Amino acid sequence: MVGTLYNGISGIKTHQFGIDSTSNNIANINTTGYRANTAEFKSLFATNLNYINSNSPIANDRNYGATVAANAINANDGSYVSADGDFNVAYSGKGWFVVGLNKNGAFDINAPVYNGTQQNYFTRDGSFSLDGEGYLVNSSGYYMYGIDLGKIAADGTMTGTNNLESDYAGLAGSNLKPLQIPKNLNYKPTLTTEVNLAINLNRTQNPKGINVLTDEAGNFSMDKFLSQDLNTLMDGSGKLIDAKNFKDITFSIEKGGTTTKYTFSYGGDFTSVGELMGLIKEQTGLTLGLKLDSNGNPSDCSLFLSNGGMQDIKLSVSGKLADKLGLKTSGSMLESAFKGNVTNFADGTEYKDQDYVRYNGLIFQKNGDGTAAGNPLDNPDGWTLIDSSSVGSYTENKAKEYEKDTLVEVDGKIYRKLTDAGNVTEETDPDTGAVTIASPADDATNWEEVGEMATGNVPEYEAGTTYTQDSIISYNGTLYKKINGDGDTNPIEDSSGWVALSVNGLNSTQLQVPTYETNTEIYSDSGEKFTLKSQYILMEQADKSVDPEVPERWEVRSEIYDSTGKILISNTPVMSEISFNADGSANAEPFTIPFNDGEIAVDLTQSNDGKTSSNFAYTDSATKSLSQDGTEAGITKEVIINEDGVIFVNFTNGKMEPIGRFGIAAFVNDQGLSKVGGNLFQMNARTINGETAIVSGSPLLAWEDSGYASLKFGRVLDHMLETSNVNTGTALTDLIVYQRGYQMSAKSITTADQLMQEAIQLKRN
Repeated sequence: MVGTLYNGISGIKTHQFGIDSTSNNIANINTTGYRANTAEFKSLFATNLNYINSNSPIANDRNYGATVAANAINANDGSYVSADGDFNVAYSGKGWFVVGLNKNGAFDINAPVYNGTQQNYFTRDGSFSLDGEGYLVNSSGYYMYGIDLGKIAADGTMTGTNNLESDYAGLAGSNLKPLQIPKNLNYKPTLTTEVNLAINLNRTQNPKGINVLTDEAGNFSMDKFLSQDLNTLMDGSGKLIDAKNFKDITFSIEKGGTTTKYTFSYGGDFTSVGELMGLIKEQTGLTLGLKLDSNGNPSDCSLFLSNGGMQDIKLSVSGKLADKLGLKTSGSMLESAFKGNVTNFADGTEYKDQDYVRYNGLIFQKNGDGTAAGNPLDNPDGWTLIDSSSVGSYTENKAKEYEKDTLVEVDGKIYRKLTDAGNVTEETDPDTGAVTIASPADDATNWEEVGEMATGNVPEYEAGTTYTQDSIISYNGTLYKKINGDGDTNPIEDSSGWVALSVNGLNSTQLQVPTYETNTEIYSDSGEKFTLKSQYILMEQADKSVDPEVPERWEVRSEIYDSTGKILISNTPVMSEISFNADGSANAEPFTIPFNDGEIAVDLTQSNDGKTSSNFAYTDSATKSLSQDGTEAGITKEVIINEDGVIFVNFTNGKMEPIGRFGIAAFVNDQGLSKVGGNLFQMNARTINGETAIVSGSPLLAWEDSGYASLKFGRVLDHMLETSNVNTGTALTDLIVYQRGYQMSAKSITTADQLMQEAIQLKRN
């Protein structure tokens, strides 16, 4: 009976404990991050009843009473609900947020100091906010301990590192301390010192007129145009001239009844525009050039083919390249630029030095002032033969048709007929008896030599040369006439001393070149925005048929403008080049451009993310990636917390920088943590078998210690909170069970009491 009393009393006590624990769980059913307890019981003690049957194989043990074994922590996650606070977070998985009492304290997860007096605690309650000093605290004012990357200065400004590798290394640390985030956090502007670009340049796109070929001063550069690979040019519709496939151009010139053909081929006879111009000038006497305005710029970006000789001609131009250039023609009459300067010779006329006259189809120039005494052919001292291109070649089958004074050409010499038509000298071959007519060179009776053949062309302008009034020169393919007296000025620079001659000719298609332009925002040390503008112009196509191979080559002109891209800031542009190998890889020497009392280092081959420049013609010209290390000023726009607990601040300048992370620690044995109220847990040391140890085990670092330092045991949920993990149904059921157990234990006590009363009564009787 005494045992029954004892069992009933211990049952009441244990079930009372279960009721207390369960009611506490129910009371905290809406407590954020609350961890429920599960009451666990055990027998108080047991004895073996040997006197019953010591040899029986059946157990004869007997338990006496019950007592509390543990009030275990429920380690299951609670539910997750949305929360509006900027720093409200929840953690899903194994681990705890770390908080502390001291804003100047620290907690090293890998080397915690435990001396029995706790300064740091652990919680699943993620309802953090900023206090008046900008520290992250929970609702009880405990400081949230985490990793601080140290980017925020005492004055509330932050300087971006633009160094994710360094940030990752910092985020992988183990030393936690309170995090302070000023409410009005400002992003400190940084000066741009480095720009890295990865671009694709498509050699078939973005045509612009050849007037983009400029020098450092921004003036049209005739030298660049003349050295331009003809295969890089495009026509007026933006299609490539493609001189490599459309390579031939033929000029048929009829002059003096004789037609002469000249054929030139790209890649064999010429490559550059200047080489083609020189070839045409040298062999045909035609002038191929640009029409320039008074400032020396192309007036319409087209080539102009004119007659730079002294005789009118009939011209036909054919060939595939002629089609592409738009110069194709048949039987066009081109007047000589000298037409207005050449007069027909008149004997006895007063002529000035260098006057031009035409006599018998030949053109002569006067040597010194004086009156003509006899025709120029008979007065070689007074006249110089300038042009005889109208003289036709001698033809034997027409020998008897040549009239007196007819001029013909034989082996580069000019002969004049002395006799009337029909007069020839015949020769008989003694061996064959064949009769032939003697050539003018061998027939002194009917012909006389009067001079060497000469071809007159407009002379090229030579700097420093003094030109007389009415002199005609060619400058960059344009014909000019001297006016306002003698002088040695440049026809482009002296518009009052020279006038461009208006002669008939052929205009080509408007010529264009493939281009591209990049605009990179850069920043001064005060955060002011500027634009680094780089213009790319194709200068030479790749040629794999030669050894060594010729790479595709682009000229790059880089300048700095204001933020609108309209006002030029740079004093002079920086000229550079970028070329491409056969595999499309880029070659470009890094260069510097002056900026903000310093320099910006520019690399056009690769951006910081590893992307490289290319020249793929199957994709558009574009900026694939760019990176620069400068930033403008900014203020906090929003705070973002990712699933690894890393705190990012998004600024109004478009920058997003990590500033730290929430401190999270995990334990081998969560059951070894002790509740201390306020929804907090602490580490607990106990002495077992003479050794003192932390029951929960030392805290574990919840993130990887290298790389991006991602969480290992769970994840952080931004703008969420974890509710209590109390299961309502289970709690109510447990409460009923404990109540019934309590009542039955009480009944055991009542029964034992009644039996004892009867036993006492028996003794009395």
